[in-house]
Amino acid sequence: MTNKAYVVRKIIRMQHCDPGGVVFTPQYFNLFVESIEDWFREGIGFEFSRMVSENRQGIPAMKIVARFYKPSVLGEILEFKVKVKRLRRQNILINVEAICGEEKRCSADFLHGFASLSTLSLTDWPEEVYRKLEEYL
Repeated sequence: MTNKAYVVRKIIRMQHCDPGGVVFTPQYFNLFVESIEDWFREGIGFEFSRMVSENRQGIPAMKIVARFYKPSVLGEILEFKVKVKRLRRQNILINVEAICGEEKRCSADFLHGFASLSTLSLTDWPEEVYRKLEEYL
């Protein structure tokens, strides 16, 4: 049995690339975070704008492990697959994988806590959000 995945396509734009048209490695992290944010909005129904601005909550990164397999270039369309590897009451381990055609370009595991921005401490996920996240296990 495989994990349910959220998939979003992103075009490699000039803003992501070095002058030679190759993705500048740190830009992958922006694409990873965009993909996670898209997933929270579209897959979980818990937009970052609501989480941060209205609820005063956030998902700070606690650990990131990235792997890079092959460069991506200007104009390519990458498919970002977001999967949950582990879910706990106050944190989540998310894997994001970027694929172009059949080639894996890069992947990263993100350990995110769920925190109150008021107290700057970890807290439990809201129950309805936790249930939605469980669907991706």
